Amino acid sequence: MPLTPAQSQAFADRWYAAWNSHSIDAIMACYDERIEHSSPFIKRYNNSDDLALRGKPAVRDYFARALERNPSLRFDPMFVTTGLESVALVYRRMSGDLAAEIFFLSPDALIVRSVSHYG
Repeated sequence: MPLTPAQSQAFADRWYAAWNSHSIDAIMACYDERIEHSSPFIKRYNNSDDLALRGKPAVRDYFARALERNPSLRFDPMFVTTGLESVALVYRRMSGDLAAEIFFLSPDALIVRSVSHYG
């Protein structure tokens, strides 16, 4: 069943609240066990040529290190857009730079794939 704008907004509110709380448990509660996450920062911070991380343990470890490196991390929402099975969020990072993330969701609104973009 396609996502509605209200479902997309509810997802966005939950995701932003989790990240802005700096609670790794709250953040990971947004993600499915089979998560595949890609980001331009993976190569830099994992010293790897991998384009994506697979599985909740690998993603949790990566996110936990990001929180340690950025104790004042904050995402300020700008736009929420709705696809059939995905949500795209555009926000400002603490640096003031723009970021966009596309999230493909399971039927129970957990993230199974995420693709990060940074400006």
